[in-house]
Amino acid sequence: MNFALIAITVLGLASANEVETNNIISTLEKTVHFFEINHEQFNLDGTTGFCILRALLKDTLTRWSPSGPGAISQQTKLQDLVVKTDVAVRKSTKEIILREPSYFEEFQPLLADNFWTFKAGWMKTDSKLVYPERRNTDCFGENSSDRCMSQLLGTWKDYRVPCLDTAKCRKMMTTVNCADYSLSHQLLYLIIAEIKNCTDIVKLGKAVSIQHLKKVYCTNMMKINLEIEDEDFPLHRRDLFMENIMLCGMIGYSDFIKTQWLEAILSWQNPTGCYLRIDLGRSVQPTEKERNAFTKHKRVKRRDRLMSDNCTSHLTGIAAGALGVFLRFYGISQNVREPQNI
Repeated sequence: MNFALIAITVLGLASANEVETNNIISTLEKTVHFFEINHEQFNLDGTTGFCILRALLKDTLTRWSPSGPGAISQQTKLQDLVVKTDVAVRKSTKEIILREPSYFEEFQPLLADNFWTFKAGWMKTDSKLVYPERRNTDCFGENSSDRCMSQLLGTWKDYRVPCLDTAKCRKMMTTVNCADYSLSHQLLYLIIAEIKNCTDIVKLGKAVSIQHLKKVYCTNMMKINLEIEDEDFPLHRRDLFMENIMLCGMIGYSDFIKTQWLEAILSWQNPTGCYLRIDLGRSVQPTEKERNAFTKHKRVKRRDRLMSDNCTSHLTGIAAGALGVFLRFYGISQNVREPQNI
């Protein structure tokens, strides 16, 4: 066994990992700065992305094992990002209360400092769980999704008790063959159910656990992301692409941590620090397929907020959360560049 070669390889991977970590931190510094100076323009959904980022940064700092010449500097920058993100979230929340009081009342727990938590360890999706086919239409609308999640949170206006169990929500959130935002919201429902200790209400018998459902959903979200990559990341699907990375990555699915996906997300950032509804760097106009993508049976993010320079609240918040997932993986897994099978 060539120990010298092994040592060189490990050092090379660690060095590459440090470069990627620095790139993520640099990009997040710009994104958080944009959030700081534009906090009053962010809606609740976009601000939630930064709340998830704040929690990911804190978790990364608690698990980080410093290595390499730049590790201490990286930790200092992360600590600074936590403080800045926290201040901006609190300022944004005050504006949301004034602008969206009813929506805030339903989803205010998502903005709480200690709401989002993460487990140690990494796992992989399972290609055997890919749906044979997916529905071409949404499985449910956002109003129905919002109602089910607020019933979990205990903020539903007609019954303010957490973990409210309804047959409609249970069926809706465990229906197979859903796609796109219906699928990602099914996973978000399960994540919230776990956080609120409501897991009994989504069990489908002893043979199907919430952990199995999460693996099914993330496996099919992975399939969708691979299709988006094969399509060269069309503009109208980047929001969903990053949402899938954020949600599945934050619950430990390491195969969403791909170097080429990170590089793509880093490249989409506007110089101001935000993420755009349109790509100003493209030399051609959006294709007819992209222009029509929002019209037939596919949900757009109705709760997005367009800001100056075509920046959007939801896209920027989701990008921040997705980058936080990458940073958490690289920060904790100091000695590997790509996840290993677990």
